[in-house]
Amino acid sequence: MVRFSTFGINRAGGGGTIRSRGGQITSGSSEQTVRIGAVDIGTNSVRLLVADVDDSERLRTSHRMGEISRLGEGLDRTGLIDDLAASRTLECLERFVHEAEYSGASRIRVAATNALRVARNGADVAAKFSERIGYPVEILTGEEEARLVFLAVLSGLTPPHGRTVVVDIGGGSTEVITGDREEGTQLISLELGCVRLTERFVQNDPPTAAELGAVRDHVLDVFREKLAHFESTGLERAVGVGGTVTAFGALDLGLVKYDPTRIENHLLSRERIASIEKQLCEIPLSQRRGLAGVSRGRADIIPAGAVILAEFVNRFPVPGVYVSTRGLRYGLVLSEARRGALPRASSRN
Repeated sequence: MVRFSTFGINRAGGGGTIRSRGGQITSGSSEQTVRIGAVDIGTNSVRLLVADVDDSERLRTSHRMGEISRLGEGLDRTGLIDDLAASRTLECLERFVHEAEYSGASRIRVAATNALRVARNGADVAAKFSERIGYPVEILTGEEEARLVFLAVLSGLTPPHGRTVVVDIGGGSTEVITGDREEGTQLISLELGCVRLTERFVQNDPPTAAELGAVRDHVLDVFREKLAHFESTGLERAVGVGGTVTAFGALDLGLVKYDPTRIENHLLSRERIASIEKQLCEIPLSQRRGLAGVSRGRADIIPAGAVILAEFVNRFPVPGVYVSTRGLRYGLVLSEARRGALPRASSRN
């Protein structure tokens, strides 16, 4: 597995993190905060967020981590989660849950997206994960995932929000949401993901023009069919989230080392998206692996993600795409803060 983004880890030895009854943590102000952990089990990666949320739903990150486990490896071909991919993901998941517990999270929410959603054995794999980690593993619907992503992204924007379109490019699916408040008015989960498209269409390194053309044609076909009803007038901005978008942000800024604080709310212009797409699709895997923000576990699939991003910005009348690092795990934390504690699935073995 490839650890692609580990930073801001705050560990307090000797009982430095104290939980009071009900999971409330005294913050030193009149407002109380609750520390919540969230784990997002994606098709390509597993992501952890531990954050404090106060009474006004202000969120402060304690730490976040991500690791490539490629749960969806081979899924597009077989329709099943592979045993080895499940084992890799479970090993990462157990460590992340332990991290959340060690950091003092009073509630931990674990959710899975496209890979477990579409796999014929997805429910069985989720049940095995749940039994091992001691927390229920929710398999989100595409609509639930889209709503949580929209909530997450808007929580990081400065109000007033205005009419916004959000795109979340993942390993197995791409979510597109429009709206002007935290509730999206139009939302859809598309069967377009970087892992899925790469396994289906790309065999060469770098991808050939014919392979990239096949990826693009498929993306355009899905966009034409599924996004035809999306209202594009009156949009004030577009925001992108996911590994492809954050990698574009790092590359556009010329970062030597990935720094999420630098890329948050960075505007990727149409011209720069087209230029970076061309660069990523032309250079070999060995060079892509050395680029800031493009981890070893993402370098092979990012040309497909680049095509999705480029065609997304061509679909909507916006000057470019703002980068957000607040993906699904942020929406999980915020929604969990609202709805209260989840029951434990079972006692840990």
